[in-house]
Amino acid sequence: MAAKSNAFLLCLTFLVLSATVVLGYRGLGVDNPQDPEQRLQQCRQQCQQQQRGQEQRTQCHRRCEDRYQEEMRERGRPGQGGDDDPAQRRFDDCRQRCGHQHRHDEQQRRQCESRCEAQYEEERRGRRETAVGVQTREDPERRYRQCRQECTQRAQDKRQLQQCEQRCEEEYKEQRHREGNPRQKEEETTTGERNPYFFDRDSFYDQVRTEHGYVRVLQNFLEKSELLLGIANYRIAIVELNPRAFLMPYHLDADAVYYVARGCGAITLICEEKKETHELRRGDILEAPAGAIIYMINKDSNEKLVLIKLLHPVSTPGRFEVFYGAGGQNPKSFLPSFSDEILEAAFNTRRDRLSRIFGQQRKGGIVEASEEQVRALSRHASEGGQWPFGESKGPFNLLEKRPAHSSRRGQMHEADGDDYRPLKQLDLRVSHSNLTEVYMSFAYPLPRAYHDQSFSPWSGMTIGSLLQGSMIAPLYDSRSTKIAVIVEGRGYVETICPHLSERGRSREEGREGHEGRGGGGQRYQKVRSQVSRGTVAVIPPGHPSVTVASRGRNLEAVCFEIRAERNERNFLAGRNNVLKQLDREAKELSFDMPAREVEEVLNAQGEQIIVAGPEERERRERPLLPMLAIAEAIM
Repeated sequence: MAAKSNAFLLCLTFLVLSATVVLGYRGLGVDNPQDPEQRLQQCRQQCQQQQRGQEQRTQCHRRCEDRYQEEMRERGRPGQGGDDDPAQRRFDDCRQRCGHQHRHDEQQRRQCESRCEAQYEEERRGRRETAVGVQTREDPERRYRQCRQECTQRAQDKRQLQQCEQRCEEEYKEQRHREGNPRQKEEETTTGERNPYFFDRDSFYDQVRTEHGYVRVLQNFLEKSELLLGIANYRIAIVELNPRAFLMPYHLDADAVYYVARGCGAITLICEEKKETHELRRGDILEAPAGAIIYMINKDSNEKLVLIKLLHPVSTPGRFEVFYGAGGQNPKSFLPSFSDEILEAAFNTRRDRLSRIFGQQRKGGIVEASEEQVRALSRHASEGGQWPFGESKGPFNLLEKRPAHSSRRGQMHEADGDDYRPLKQLDLRVSHSNLTEVYMSFAYPLPRAYHDQSFSPWSGMTIGSLLQGSMIAPLYDSRSTKIAVIVEGRGYVETICPHLSERGRSREEGREGHEGRGGGGQRYQKVRSQVSRGTVAVIPPGHPSVTVASRGRNLEAVCFEIRAERNERNFLAGRNNVLKQLDREAKELSFDMPAREVEEVLNAQGEQIIVAGPEERERRERPLLPMLAIAEAIM
């Protein structure tokens, strides 16, 4: 009898716990599919659709995760990732998607997995930072060993292992450098909650997402910080279309400027009774005025089409809306929202037929087109006339313009209103920078044991290549606010900001002789943003900044410069250093040193605009590699 009672109690307990989990999900607006993973995915989707602000979405996602972990524990199963680590689970899911999407292309699969790896490393790095964004004082050697162990467990091949171990080494050096520099620890704010100028990939929300692509929108700048009030009426969005994907017709209550970051396609714009269809290629800049009906197609059968979009709302400051005229249930057309009698009169069509037309489409805002449809949609590309609001005869290709600066370290391209008239009307400049890998070459006479190799050891050829990270020299813009979207690569942006120090000054009252304090009590805070593909950095006017590419990686960025008219760019180091123009007497009075010594420092950098980064300079000052290390490098 006691055994039966115990069995009954166990059964009752299980039912109560199951009901609790189900009710918990329903409290989040989620139905009750049988599979916990399905419930988790549905819960996340509800968060994306129902929550507007980034903070609300993050809290909603966290509740979904908590419910999922609770249910898995009640079932006696560990959560995904084994150790209840959401970042590890996202990393595993990302790699699975890579394997599924690129199962027929090994190179694409590896590139996709590398991006997953980079995103995981960013999340892992973020968890090691404190709430104010400064890294913890964990023993660097211990952290370095742990990092390498994680690389060994996670890497699938030798290439991934080397990349992961390289990142461990970079983190180790950075932490040691910070620990050895107390001023840097006190004055630096890294990528974290206190950094108002950095937006990671989680700062975007899905406006449209289907299996064929997505449109993601960056949170409002003012939601991040009041320091960004000057660009509060601008928004950033990223459009990614899979091969042969079609983005449904829509219009916006915002002017838009597109930059094609990758791929090729065709875009159609309709305004009043005029229609233009243009080809899209990497480097193209194209304006779409508010109210224009827009639709586009990815013409390629293999490569994705990626566009970066700057939006300037014309109705509600800082907010814009998408209006689908052509559509059905998904995307939802706005036309059926009119009264039935209005629709019948407007279209001269019976109600039942209108209901059938506007109720058919349920596939979402991005669908796949057939080869014939792709050819038809792009057939008349670049054929079009003038717009009623001004001249526009198609896109302007930024990368085909002569670079504003070019060297072995990289290139910078810029376009303004003189190149493309709509940019003048919007007071914009668009720039593209690509910091490239630089190879340092060494030639040595090798021991006689190596003379029989296939190379000639006594020629000036390269026998050891060191990948170095270049950087854009310190500079500031006089009027423009720069919004930089990272297209490829990794690196960091370092910005000097007086505002954050002002806010924290009360905590430092009573401290004297602080190195970060200038004359008259002025203080500056160094803000470092670790950037990678899909992240955004903002550089306000007047704020000195520098951009550095990670060692061995190109860093490619597209910048929208707001208020470009009458903007002056002032470099603070290099051959074109504006400080070199100071009068000798001004140099002596400002630095309290002989002008000759000041000029020696200001003239020491022989390059300009794109120069050697910190790591290359560090390697230059080291002794040359020992002979055994060089011999090992060529084995």
